[in-house]
Amino acid sequence: MNTNEDLPENLKGLTEVLSGEQAMPIGMISGLPFLAVKIPEEEIVSEGALSCELKASILNIDYQDETVGLCFVQLRLNGQDHLIYTATYDLNNPKQYADCYELLNMKKYGLFLATDETHDFLAFDSDFKADFDPRSVVAYAQKESSDYGAELSIEFAYGIRSQADSARNFWDYLDLLGPYDKEWYGRMKINKE
Repeated sequence: MNTNEDLPENLKGLTEVLSGEQAMPIGMISGLPFLAVKIPEEEIVSEGALSCELKASILNIDYQDETVGLCFVQLRLNGQDHLIYTATYDLNNPKQYADCYELLNMKKYGLFLATDETHDFLAFDSDFKADFDPRSVVAYAQKESSDYGAELSIEFAYGIRSQADSARNFWDYLDLLGPYDKEWYGRMKINKE
């Protein structure tokens, strides 16, 4: 692990604002899509045997005359339920869509792991085996989306996240919405009240 004092200012600021359940996409580094997570203990990395599961849930939400496209990507470190992190991508945002599309190549990805004092950059193989291409699914969800505003995306992402009281329960809840064994895709209609 390296000291956070060595980080560029933008990453120093990121380590201060990351929550214990949030994964923040930070773009491509050395040709790999990277996400940042704040881990509670340095020992997780210093043990040298860190594993990472990655799963995605891709959703289209129909509301009034709009269709919102979201992708939730979850990471679970060392198989531990208290180490589940979620990144949310608005598929109508070109930068977020591009980041999501690169990550769902499901070849390699990187994590910027930070504590309050230290950090490390680690690369992982996704070890993905399935009979579908996740990038085709996310491209379909993006194509189905309308030209809604960012506020609507934030509102629905927050509303979906608030359905579970813990990261572990959110892991299960997203599997109901965009099942892991069914191309990670789900569509729902929300009626106006």
